[in-house]
Amino acid sequence: MPRVTNAILAAALTTGAALVAPRLRVKAPTALAARGRLLDELADLDGEAPVAVEETAPVAAPVAEKAVLEPETLFFEGPPSKTELIVPGLSVLTVIGIVPFAAAAARQAWVKYKITSRRISVQSGVGGQDFTEIVYSDIAGMKFVYRGSKDVGDLVISLRDGAKLEMRFVPQFQEIYRYIYERCSPAAQAESSPMADDE
Repeated sequence: MPRVTNAILAAALTTGAALVAPRLRVKAPTALAARGRLLDELADLDGEAPVAVEETAPVAAPVAEKAVLEPETLFFEGPPSKTELIVPGLSVLTVIGIVPFAAAAARQAWVKYKITSRRISVQSGVGGQDFTEIVYSDIAGMKFVYRGSKDVGDLVISLRDGAKLEMRFVPQFQEIYRYIYERCSPAAQAESSPMADDE
């Protein structure tokens, strides 16, 4: 009898251990596991085969490259050419020549041209208080006329909005004009006056 009791007791313990052990091994459900079970249940309802859900690592968002602008380089900065003082200076001997000479001297003192790789700036007005700045993409066309030699010229820049920027007695004219011309759009180049060497 004790053998039968021991056998029943051993069988009960084995069965109980088998029933309890799986419960001890079950992990807490994760969101991904719950989603997988839900998809399996939905597939069973529709009569489809369950779809295996793979756990994937989150994909890192692509890092946007920062737009790097090349540094702005200065090509020319200075006042109009001093040759504009020659004719008014000679005419100062007459009373009428005093006014043109004063105007030319004021331009020398207050007007300053600045041409960089990105923009054209003109400082002018009484005391140099007026400031005009344009970028090359705004240029619609350019016209010019030489002042005596080809080293000095007047430049009229037409902008897309219809405005015009006048630059008088520009020194180193051919180099400056070519520099600006190269940075204009093809449409602006077609509307611009070509230099004698470029024709």
